Amino acid sequence: MNAKRLTGHSSSLLMLAAFLCAGCSSRPPAERMPGTAVDWNITASRIKGLLSDYEGSDRPGAALMVTRGETLILRECLGAADLENEEAVQPETNFRLASVTKQFTAMAILLLQEQGKLSVQDSLCDFVPDCPKDFESVTLHHLLTHSSGVPAKTLWYKPGNEMLPENSSLYFQPGEKFMYSNVGFNLLDRVIETASGQSYESFLQENIFDPLQMTNTGVAFQDDDLAKGYKDAQSDFAMTFPYGIVADVLIYSTAEDMYRWDQALYGEDELLPQSALSAMFESQVAVPDGKYYGGEDWSYGYGWFIAPGEPHYVLHGGMLEGFRTEIRRYTDDKATIIQLCNHEAVLLYPIAEEIAGMLFGK
Repeated sequence: MNAKRLTGHSSSLLMLAAFLCAGCSSRPPAERMPGTAVDWNITASRIKGLLSDYEGSDRPGAALMVTRGETLILRECLGAADLENEEAVQPETNFRLASVTKQFTAMAILLLQEQGKLSVQDSLCDFVPDCPKDFESVTLHHLLTHSSGVPAKTLWYKPGNEMLPENSSLYFQPGEKFMYSNVGFNLLDRVIETASGQSYESFLQENIFDPLQMTNTGVAFQDDDLAKGYKDAQSDFAMTFPYGIVADVLIYSTAEDMYRWDQALYGEDELLPQSALSAMFESQVAVPDGKYYGGEDWSYGYGWFIAPGEPHYVLHGGMLEGFRTEIRRYTDDKATIIQLCNHEAVLLYPIAEEIAGMLFGK
């Protein structure tokens, strides 16, 4: 680890350590952001007013963290992680990230590219023996950007000559347009394992989670030690996780570990040189207007949606049986909103929009 990397990493860890010492419910001392009229104590109180649906031990809960620069504005643990056993959400409570997993899968591909083991312009068929002929024109770039045209019924875990069901073909020519694809990211699982010679989970553990000291993050095939997922705020029945999916939804984490991840994406050479990392946040493909997050001129990078206009931000949300998640990063202002929730009916995007309005004085 070079001195520059160590210095940046130590700074973010010291900041996080200060957050952790404050406990799960935390507000900063009263202060104003230089050059603004924003009082962060008032902002924290206003944000808390948005979270009433999570309060109480008789309903599913959430972990929320809001930061700007080196200021922790709010961190809250609310509601129950497990209703049946009356366990409250704590700082160490693990939530399934659902599709927020995709940004870690994208990072794994970029790490392997930096190691010289693949290129994002390589064909999928370079990594899947007996690959269907239809897939020869599908590149890793297409899979990373949901522009592959690979059909949703692709049996990604089967031998190459059995992956494509009978009478199935690509939805469209690769690169022609954006169509959100979970199966595309599961195909990247196979690429990561073939290129690295390791399992998906061990590669991420060794190359991402361990270096960033994300000690409460991993790949979970079972529900043990995770928050239980519920259909909605009134539900008392824990939902069953649908096994057999990996690189699109299977990572779990905490709000604190997601903050470590967020900070690493700013650090020079933290995981990748910025020249290599920038591809994640550059517009790679246009997203159809009015879909996903509404409005016009959205685009997609590698594992991140990229919002139009100012202030500039990137985000990704996730929904899985019993869980909703979202991480939003205002990269020019180093502001971050992390929401992890163990019931799937809540809409996190509007909450983040209101929080952003408070952060930027709107």
